[in-house]
Amino acid sequence: MSSFDINGFLNDLRKKNFARNLMTFLYGVIVASFAFNLFYQRYNVVAGGSTGLSILLNDFLSIDVSLILFILNLICLTIGLIFFGWGYAAKMLAITFIYPLFVKLTLYGTDLIDLEDTSMFLVMIIGGGLTGYGNGLIRNSGYSPGGFYALYDVMCKYLHVSVGTANAIINVILISLGGFYFGLEMAIYAIISLLVSSYIVDRVTIGISDNKVFYIITERPIEVKEYVNDKLNYDITIVNARGGYTNKKKKMLMCVVPTIEYVKLKEIVNEIDNKAFFLIVDAYESTVRKKCKNM
Repeated sequence: MSSFDINGFLNDLRKKNFARNLMTFLYGVIVASFAFNLFYQRYNVVAGGSTGLSILLNDFLSIDVSLILFILNLICLTIGLIFFGWGYAAKMLAITFIYPLFVKLTLYGTDLIDLEDTSMFLVMIIGGGLTGYGNGLIRNSGYSPGGFYALYDVMCKYLHVSVGTANAIINVILISLGGFYFGLEMAIYAIISLLVSSYIVDRVTIGISDNKVFYIITERPIEVKEYVNDKLNYDITIVNARGGYTNKKKKMLMCVVPTIEYVKLKEIVNEIDNKAFFLIVDAYESTVRKKCKNM
């Protein structure tokens, strides 16, 4: 009987993941580049990041925006190398060279699309959605999003602020500059687009929760367990727990149910034991096992 070749299995898995991640990365770059040309550069909307700064510099210096993007990304790559070393910088190489290239290439396609009669508000909603989708794919691919993320990490390390706070500080500065240079209306549209983009990035990266996880501590665990098992027909796990304050042993029930059953289970738990404590969290990846009813 042949033994399982773990090294061969891992090598095959790496090759498979590499090809899949590379395709996801390239697709994300294409979408983000397309959105940048069609929705941001065309209307001079500075929505933060290196792309926002490139729009400002392009209008001021009249230099090709893809070249400006490459220079900005190269500067950020150098900053990453200086402060975090070769390993950090290596992860930024792909986005540094490929994104400006695709910005240049997709420009020829976006020139053929006419949005003259389209509401600017709708343009920014769609632009933010596509940008968020593209950036979410880039994050999911495992490649670094590059650009100003190196600056965010430097601020996080040396100014002791979170990456989110660093991101917000730089984006506020850039949007303010864009509003001063292109007008307040463009700044408002930039904020709208940035909010939509941030939401879509999270949804693409994390996913949409189809299930809920219930953690229930109740004085009537048997009744709750029977309801979940017999009425909803879902498995439930009983976990031995101990109160941090009272030090008393308790039974905690854990079960995963589809979101559509969420309200029903919450109401029933309250009906069975109105003093029950329960915590409900989103489950983005789970296997919900429903018991088969006896025929």
